[in-house]
Amino acid sequence: MRNVERIDPLAVEPLRLRDALASALDGGPALALTQLPLEQIPESAALLIETGGSTGNPKVVALSASALKISSSLSNNALGASGIDRWSLALPLNHIAGINQLLRAIDLGTDPVVSGAQFISVVPTQLYRALEQQNEIFTELKSAKKVLIGGAAIPDQLIARGKEVGIQLVTSYGMTEMCGGCIYDGKALPGVDVKIEESGRIALKGPMRALCYLNNEQANNQSFVGDWFITSDFGVIEKGGLLHVGGRADDVIISGGENISTIEVEDVLYKHPAVLEAAVVGRPDTTWG
Repeated sequence: MRNVERIDPLAVEPLRLRDALASALDGGPALALTQLPLEQIPESAALLIETGGSTGNPKVVALSASALKISSSLSNNALGASGIDRWSLALPLNHIAGINQLLRAIDLGTDPVVSGAQFISVVPTQLYRALEQQNEIFTELKSAKKVLIGGAAIPDQLIARGKEVGIQLVTSYGMTEMCGGCIYDGKALPGVDVKIEESGRIALKGPMRALCYLNNEQANNQSFVGDWFITSDFGVIEKGGLLHVGGRADDVIISGGENISTIEVEDVLYKHPAVLEAAVVGRPDTTWG
């Protein structure tokens, strides 16, 4: 079994984590960013990282060096990043989006930085706060060559506001099981295939797909089908082949026997000029359920 080095990603310096990750990519000990039990680790695993756990208890995802290298290279190529560019450390390093900052820096051969980066990854809340507060992060975003935004549903109005002030936004869709974002602005990265299952769920295939979940045969059988990864997101492929993500399968309220997507309701609310932020949740009702 491959040797494993456990590291708490929130308790070490980013460059220390970067070096351990680079070692794992070159055949050194696999890097484990989890305290969960590790058993039956694939020999080709280079990174062991938890999912966000949004659909229940977190699972440990095993990712190969090949998948991680391809993912970071394709991302840099798609965004136009070169060997003189630097990635920001704007995201925490305990999730795949944060680790991708390090992976893309390794691919470029440059050090990630706290400020002055040409490429930045953020989540929608960070962009919203930057636009509202006009703070230092706002200045960083405006000066960046490209800003990847993902990790949660992104209101169209938020993207429009960002672009209006000159932020070069690129939407990103993906998950830990696909080494992070593999769909940019609705278009799949080279080598990535997308289809919609009969259930309406998005399925993804590509060279950055994970090896498996550790010690979770049931989840593996449900999610890893042939060469495909079956996501927990509903979606449709629109005109021009662009993927539109409709929300998570568990973001559904059942009322009176009807399935109501909370994301669709939020989208309607966001169209009102007085609404800056919205969240839709269900509450128990004796008549409607």
